[in-house]
Amino acid sequence: MSRNTILAAVAVVVVLGLGLYLFSRPPQTQAPSPATQTESSPTASESSEAAQMIDQQNLVTISSSGFSPKEITVKVGTVVTWVNEDSEDHTVNSAVHPTHQVYPPLNNVGTLKPGERKGFMFDKVGTYNYHDHLNPSLTGSVTVE
Repeated sequence: MSRNTILAAVAVVVVLGLGLYLFSRPPQTQAPSPATQTESSPTASESSEAAQMIDQQNLVTISSSGFSPKEITVKVGTVVTWVNEDSEDHTVNSAVHPTHQVYPPLNNVGTLKPGERKGFMFDKVGTYNYHDHLNPSLTGSVTVE
């Protein structure tokens, strides 16, 4: 065999192998539901945009002493954002502890690491009680009008 034939054969094998690898990989995981938003540490330019997007009236902070404000009222379609200002993990889970079944979509907020923020869009009228599963005595509620 000539050198060119060998190089061509190797190239074909590499291309076929790469194609097989790319098409045999499992699909990537689905992106989070649009109702739940997670924000990581933003860059400087993203910080000002994020600050403009978050309405301070719809912001709930979490500390070792609980949620603040403990109760808020918002309009349908509003995103409420929880921010963990503590040095420990906290969670936002639907009432009632430990089953979290009163409003299961709220469980998508889940665990917030220190400094992390997550938002959830409320699209139905009602009052939604929640708690920190890691500290069940910490509770709050969102009333949607």
